Amino acid sequence: MAIFYSLLHDGYPVISDWLLNGFRMKWIPHQGIYGPIPLVVNTFNVGIGCTIVATIIGVPTAIYLAEFADNRLRNIIKPSLEILTGFPSIILGIVGLTIIVTAITTVAGPPAGGGLLAIWIVVGIMSLPTVATISEDAIRAVPKDLKEASLGLGATRWQTMTRVTVPVASPGILAAILLGMGNAIGETMAAFYISGIQDPSAIATDPIRGVASISVQIAQEAMSETRAMTPYFGLGFLLFFIIGVLNLIIRRLSKEQLAVDPPRNR
Repeated sequence: MAIFYSLLHDGYPVISDWLLNGFRMKWIPHQGIYGPIPLVVNTFNVGIGCTIVATIIGVPTAIYLAEFADNRLRNIIKPSLEILTGFPSIILGIVGLTIIVTAITTVAGPPAGGGLLAIWIVVGIMSLPTVATISEDAIRAVPKDLKEASLGLGATRWQTMTRVTVPVASPGILAAILLGMGNAIGETMAAFYISGIQDPSAIATDPIRGVASISVQIAQEAMSETRAMTPYFGLGFLLFFIIGVLNLIIRRLSKEQLAVDPPRNR
């Protein structure tokens, strides 16, 4: 609540301007124009792309760990995924800059390099442990009675997994995906290092060119000498609001998962 109040109080001039005059399309600080729409769109471009990468890898991994892997293999793979959360984001950003961005530049040629594609890969991998581990917990939480009933009716393990287990666990899996998206949207330092040359007034459409998201633009301003921070408190409030909405959706989905898996079945 204190963070919410601070962002609202310090960013009130620009927030009130947005509410009264509309959300404009240009972000030109030296002209006093602070239109956040391109930054918001780019933020969702970053979040959705990273979430797709994390989901494509994370959900099948969760299914395998929960339904098919033996305990020995699971005890190796799951801690290996979770250890990714211990790496500082700035380190992963530097690794992405030296490896991913260099590879993209080599393949596509300059000035390609940092941009959406690099962020999708690096931040998507950073979101992978969240998606995989929470999805696995949701799948393992499905009552065994449902699985045994399906198998007893003659369904194979694959049919049981695709038609019973995953649909029942879908609220928890979707909550894991949205939580991964929230992490990707709020990621700053890794995205800042590999975002390329940014134009805060441009909506990124080319995945191998620079992109300016809300978090990247705030980090960029923090390293500048202008210190005209009021608009950036406004951006911080927008980012806080977006992640807050995602968290409300996640809480709703978590309640649906608990309705499927009440405490007595755990």
